[in-house]
Amino acid sequence: MLDRDLLRSVGANALAIFCLGGGALAQELLPPIEIDGARPRRGTEDVGQGTPTVQTTAGPVRGYRAETATATRLATPIRELPLSIQVIPRKLIDDQQAISQSEAFRNVSGLHAVDPLFPGGTGPSLRGMRAERYVDGLPNYYDLGVRDLLANVERIEVLKGPASILFQGGASPVGGVVDVVSKMPTAECFAEAGVRAGGYRFVSPYIDVNQPLTDDKSVLFRLTAQYESTHSNIDVVHRRSYSIDPTLKIAPNEDTSLVVQGHISRRDQPDYPGLPATGTIDRSFYSLRPTSFLANSHMPDATTESSGVTVRFDHRFDETFSTFTSARWTSSRMYEPSQIPFSGNLPTFSVDPSFGAYGGPSQFAMLNVILAQQLDEFAITSNVVAKFDMGPTQNRLLVGGDFNRVWERGRMAAAYATGPDSSIYGLFGFPQPTDFRAPVFPLYANPLPGQSGYAVFNASNNQYQNAGATVQLQSTIFDRLHFLGALRVAMIDIDSYEGAYTPPRTFSTSETKVLPRAGATYDVLDWLSVYGSYSQGLRAVTFFNGPNGAAPKPEGSEQFEAGVKLDGLYGLSGTLAYFDLKRTNVPTTALGALTQTQSGEWHSSGFEADLVWQPTAELSILASYAHIDAKISRNANPKLQNVPLNLAPPDSGRLWGNYAFTGALAGWSLGAGLYAASGQVVELGQPWTTSGYVVFDAALTYKHENFTFALNAKNLGDRRYLVQYPYLSGNLAPAEGRTFFVTVSARM
Repeated sequence: MLDRDLLRSVGANALAIFCLGGGALAQELLPPIEIDGARPRRGTEDVGQGTPTVQTTAGPVRGYRAETATATRLATPIRELPLSIQVIPRKLIDDQQAISQSEAFRNVSGLHAVDPLFPGGTGPSLRGMRAERYVDGLPNYYDLGVRDLLANVERIEVLKGPASILFQGGASPVGGVVDVVSKMPTAECFAEAGVRAGGYRFVSPYIDVNQPLTDDKSVLFRLTAQYESTHSNIDVVHRRSYSIDPTLKIAPNEDTSLVVQGHISRRDQPDYPGLPATGTIDRSFYSLRPTSFLANSHMPDATTESSGVTVRFDHRFDETFSTFTSARWTSSRMYEPSQIPFSGNLPTFSVDPSFGAYGGPSQFAMLNVILAQQLDEFAITSNVVAKFDMGPTQNRLLVGGDFNRVWERGRMAAAYATGPDSSIYGLFGFPQPTDFRAPVFPLYANPLPGQSGYAVFNASNNQYQNAGATVQLQSTIFDRLHFLGALRVAMIDIDSYEGAYTPPRTFSTSETKVLPRAGATYDVLDWLSVYGSYSQGLRAVTFFNGPNGAAPKPEGSEQFEAGVKLDGLYGLSGTLAYFDLKRTNVPTTALGALTQTQSGEWHSSGFEADLVWQPTAELSILASYAHIDAKISRNANPKLQNVPLNLAPPDSGRLWGNYAFTGALAGWSLGAGLYAASGQVVELGQPWTTSGYVVFDAALTYKHENFTFALNAKNLGDRRYLVQYPYLSGNLAPAEGRTFFVTVSARM
């Protein structure tokens, strides 16, 4: 057996040689990062500012409170922005020992992640409507590949409401943007490796290596990589994921930098169809085991993968003018074999409550389905910034253009997994049903022409283009009034080809619209500000079945928001906000109709609180709460008029506290908290709702020099509950029970 002390010595010496090859030993702290246009903040001498500010590659952070955000494309103090912007810094992620990005999202009011079991194509929700997950300020269409790993995450910035002025491309966010900011290279030389293991046979090793490549630190390199393998509380589900993110930064001087980022990720997992509401919530006819996998247990894995390259160029000409450009090329693929329970079109000739009938509550036809999709995306945004003073005002003027294009090719086919029923129902071409009370699932096979019930539901070749030009002005007047105004000329073009119909259906649509955003923040006191804002958005409709092949119009959105911002009083900071958000031109289907019209409207309003209290350097407390009233305010189907939307619970909140011990217990820290949510609508227009729940988490961490050990528990009370699952309609998934994890890492 090798001696561990010898291994430790060899490893340390090797790393020292590795680092010295890039020049002198790196500095311990990052160099100061300039906040573009920021001035010294009044009130920094206030009581309770014991938590020190740490400079990160994404901006300065004071404990759980980020001081700046890039939601306006420019690093700006959050307290000056007339917007609800929340930041999840890396320190909060580490203190909570978060397992996934989805778990980290719970720290922000009104933000709800898609269940990690879901393969992709659907974004999280914000304020009761769909949002988009961006990466480093650029769109990430369909969010394929890996969306939950954390090894390369420096922070997560959340901008609520219509964001198509500040974030372009993709699906043009309506509910908001969740922007994942990647780790960047630094002048410090280090290597970190760790592994986390826990319940459901979870294991996830990762590495983070940072290396200056030149003596003057003008060329820097960083590589992060993570692998994850985990089973689940769901029968037979085994997920395997990995991501690799190399980054090269070239900065010949303090005015110019070029960053090149690579990304490769993949995820494999059997396609989980969820649970139907009947048998799960409504158990009047039969009862399902919540952890059931309602398909053949030997299903082949579904695969979603993504790879791409991002380039960012920054240059400052002088004290007044600067420019920056970001561009990304991404290629993504989804290959998804599925076996789907289906009952909507099966007949019910008689109902026997003791057993059900063919097409009854427990009887399902099993469809074998294959979905294959290839996406290529190019996105670029280029901006010029002028910073100048005029009388009592300090100003930053941004002029920019953006372009995003997506090429989508996909095919979805299905066939019955069993042959015709041997009873009279087989005469009508209906398959042999599967009874979920004692299911025996048929084998999976790729659907092929000639099989019973074979149909092609999708054979598309589409192109989506989203482009525009933006003018934005940020001004501070007499040091207390902060104004933000922007106009964007937005242009949407869609060319759609759908070959699943005879004859094939095609449409082209194009629209140009001027979108405004305006708001102001006023500093009433050094630690108290009030703000208000208004914004509009424009969103492309990509799947539409209009009468006579009519092309869709883009959806619109608008939001009013007002609130209060706290910053500094005895360590208390955060935002209290009221919002009113509307989405128009939503495609709807009237009763008995086979085509869609754009007569729908969704409406969401409510109150949010996001607060951080850090009275000392040792104690940090986060609290968030959202009350959301989201409903369909207009629909062609009268049964859906004024019904609640099913994208978020009406009430939800998070409370978390962490204490870092000093003295004899120095190095130890203890964190604990809870997350609570009310019941949520499962399917539009149906009476099914999930039950409310409260879960408790805790984390115990020990750090000594370059070694970290952590023990954490999720759902300590072993609360068993169901969440809405966005697979087909009216489906659910069970949350995981009590789970323990151990994390060990070393940094040299």
